[in-house]
Amino acid sequence: MQYFFKRLREPSTWLGLAALIAGGGQLAKINEASAVADAVAGAGQAVASGADPLTAGALAVGGLVAAIMRERGDG
Repeated sequence: MQYFFKRLREPSTWLGLAALIAGGGQLAKINEASAVADAVAGAGQAVASGADPLTAGALAVGGLVAAIMRERGDG
């Protein structure tokens, strides 16, 4: 468990995950993959600047929700 939390504090873990999501999204032709990858990379930046993994996770989930949810309106 300690190893897991140490890895979450490393920005390279988050950037690697973002690259994996972006690449997988391109292969599967998922339009939202780049936005999801950006959300994960943003969470990694939060960890690198000293935020705890829980806060970074909340940023990632918020970014995912923002990327996937449809805009409200007439459309």
